[in-house]
Amino acid sequence: MPITARVTVKLSLVYLVIGFLLGALLLTNRWIPLGSVAGLVRTPHIHMLVVGWITQLILGVAWWLFPPLQVGLRTDAPLPVRRGQTQRGSEPWFWATFAFLNAGILLRCLSEPLFDLTQSRLFTVLITLSGLLELVAVILFVLNIWRRVRELGRSR
Repeated sequence: MPITARVTVKLSLVYLVIGFLLGALLLTNRWIPLGSVAGLVRTPHIHMLVVGWITQLILGVAWWLFPPLQVGLRTDAPLPVRRGQTQRGSEPWFWATFAFLNAGILLRCLSEPLFDLTQSRLFTVLITLSGLLELVAVILFVLNIWRRVRELGRSR
């Protein structure tokens, strides 16, 4: 598994743990009233599980397992061999995808509760910015992996 996929999958597992801890806080609020604190973590709880864990896990595994751009024969190998990380697409684009996605997740998880507390317009702008960051991440990922979506055994 390449470093890009390992980092993405491991961070998705961190989001899973944090999301479940926030969910446990929400469940605890049913029996022990925690006040307005419990309501503030609902959106970060959902966002960390859906975007932070599931989406990021999917991106990391897809980056790792989709067919390489080229499969070729090396002179010393009788069977097709992948030629390394460059056969996955642009690694800088993948890291940009990773950065935009995680910046969007963290910005959303911080600005949403702050908006609920203050009702400030600044936080609505930050929430919108977080969505745009996540959108840019998705677009970069699709552009980067698009050529790898093809029938096996078929050249580009």
